[in-house]
Amino acid sequence: MKISVIGAGALGTFYAAMLAASGQDVTLVCRPKYREALEKGVQVDGVFQATAKPRISDRPVPADLVFTAVKSYDVEAAVEGLSFNPGTLVVVISNGLGSDEAAAAKIGSCRVAAGVSYSGVVFLEPGRVHVAGYTETVLGSTDPGARDRLDMALIALEKAGLKARIADDIRAAQWEKLFANVGINAITAITGLKNGMLLEIPELKALVTAAVSEAGEVARAAGIRVGVDPVEQTYRVIRDTAGNRSSMLQDVTKGKRTEIDVLNSKIAEIGRACGIPTPVNDTITALIRGIEHRHQ
Repeated sequence: MKISVIGAGALGTFYAAMLAASGQDVTLVCRPKYREALEKGVQVDGVFQATAKPRISDRPVPADLVFTAVKSYDVEAAVEGLSFNPGTLVVVISNGLGSDEAAAAKIGSCRVAAGVSYSGVVFLEPGRVHVAGYTETVLGSTDPGARDRLDMALIALEKAGLKARIADDIRAAQWEKLFANVGINAITAITGLKNGMLLEIPELKALVTAAVSEAGEVARAAGIRVGVDPVEQTYRVIRDTAGNRSSMLQDVTKGKRTEIDVLNSKIAEIGRACGIPTPVNDTITALIRGIEHRHQ
């Protein structure tokens, strides 16, 4: 089976290295400027140790299984130009809501699955990442045809030594991860603090609780049936990732665009559609917009 990983940032490098180190046929698709560095090999340290030399390409290649590991706003561009075998499955690994739907609109829902990654990966330099923590990758799809092919993604990840599972309801699984993202990412990006400090400072813990409670109310109004308490789930993730610098904190530190559109802003958007006020998430979104504007 030929596997392609699109995106050579933190998550893409992590998955490509782990898959290739397990002996699987992997191509890492990157921006042209990173190709030379990546051809020297990729390396993972931290809770996993792996060194590998996947094939490197600066354009999409034919594959049976494709993982996209790019920012939500780059997903549509990432799937454009893909070459498909009859049974090709594209797994869109992303934060927030809507990325797999955007991919499906471009290439057809029968080819698209979603991946929810519970991991803390820090990009050090092209080809080298540090993994502070990893719990699992949750896979799923709303399309029956894509669901029938999820086993090949599950087997590939498990062969790479990565815990994974297939969710009966991928939308619920995405919301369960979204709760933690809503409570962690933007607040750490605004404050510059590591995750664990959000429970150490009473005022920030209260802010996390308020933002996630709003998200829980919006989920219920939208008919999403989750299997966790949103606030307790978020507290658990914060404790498990206490030493992590969130992906959004890494983005604002580098002056990059954030994924606020699919996180707190998405909660506010769905809240408005459902008639649920979201003043806390509105305010958090506005602050992140200000930070992004500062870097323009």
